[in-house]
Amino acid sequence: MNGTLYGVGLGPGDPDLITLKTARLIEAATTIAYPTLAGAESFARAIAAELIQAGTKEIRMDVPMSTERQPAQDAYDQGAAQIAATLDTG
Repeated sequence: MNGTLYGVGLGPGDPDLITLKTARLIEAATTIAYPTLAGAESFARAIAAELIQAGTKEIRMDVPMSTERQPAQDAYDQGAAQIAATLDTG
């Protein structure tokens, strides 16, 4: 893999409480990935919205709500494959 992957936390849900390091990483990112409830807007993305630069590639992982583990696992596996492909391109 040629790219660099950073996993960041967004704090307790208030955009004003994101750490400075997380804010810098999001602002500098060329690609971001985040989960959503299938068919809904992402709460995680909404928290970071003001930090995401125009032109940033976004990988949405639409995770279905289900008591079964497999549908969610499939969504995460597809997201992981997209992230890996992006990392391979640098």
